[in-house]
Amino acid sequence: MKPVAHMLIVAAVAALGATPFAQAAPGAYPEKPIKIVIPYSAGGGTDQYMRIVSKRVSEKLGQPIMIINKPGGSTVIGVNSVISAEPDGYTLLVSTNTSYTLIPYVMSTKPYSPEASLDYIGVVGETAMVLTAHSSMPDSLATVVDNARKKPEGYSYATYGVGSSTHLAGEMFMNDTGTKFQHIPYKGVEAVTALAGGQVNFMVDGVNAASAMIKAGKTKALVVLQHERSEFLPDTPTLTETGYAQANASKISYVMAAPKGTPKPVIDKLHAAFASALRDDDVLQQIKTVQTSPAYLGPEQTQQFVQQQAAAFKELVEKKGIRF
Repeated sequence: MKPVAHMLIVAAVAALGATPFAQAAPGAYPEKPIKIVIPYSAGGGTDQYMRIVSKRVSEKLGQPIMIINKPGGSTVIGVNSVISAEPDGYTLLVSTNTSYTLIPYVMSTKPYSPEASLDYIGVVGETAMVLTAHSSMPDSLATVVDNARKKPEGYSYATYGVGSSTHLAGEMFMNDTGTKFQHIPYKGVEAVTALAGGQVNFMVDGVNAASAMIKAGKTKALVVLQHERSEFLPDTPTLTETGYAQANASKISYVMAAPKGTPKPVIDKLHAAFASALRDDDVLQQIKTVQTSPAYLGPEQTQQFVQQQAAAFKELVEKKGIRF
């Protein structure tokens, strides 16, 4: 009896150990090209970053990866095109965090439900945010804040649209500094052009997108919207250094998702491929050229990150009355 019982126990343990492995086996995926939809214009920070990383992932997976730019509707057009695709791992979404945490909740008609419509693959990159100014503006953040308090909406600032990462970061900055700038939303890189041309006074932007104009001397960086200096703008002070140690830090996170119902083994294989690519020395050197840092949050961690941000943003949205 003892040998038989022992064999049964061993078999049961082996079965338990084999079950997760069997569930995680990705099979033959991928067997054809993969499309990554980016709901922003070509040439932007998200686009540049993903073209670098996806090239290495393509080599790892053995299939081409095509970047499809679908801007418009504050990312809604691109997001919905992925939601309506087959949940087979061949159509993916990479967008900034507010597509998941803010935009669905500020439109008068809810455009989609992230929780009901998408499965998260991971956070695959991030960049710090910075308040930039036209070259004619004061160099001192203290002077800007003082002037803005004396004359609410006397200054204007550009963003990539209502509900965008840059818009939310701007609202947080104004909330934390007791100021009010006039918000001017633009479509994509038109915002950067407007700032350089003096149509607006300031802009909240990702360090990656802002750096070219800063280096060219057409704009200048006033403060990095975080509490540690950015390696890409090492001479620009932080919120803490400018007197706002309690202010909210802002960054752009690149979140990858797939249509709801995508098989878990496929999601796990995609996450593993991107995480591996982001540890590749050559990729790391290339993404530095676009002033972006790697990120490694997995599916479950990403879901928690999205839920926490959505809850935090809800309070700000209600306070500021942000609506489309």
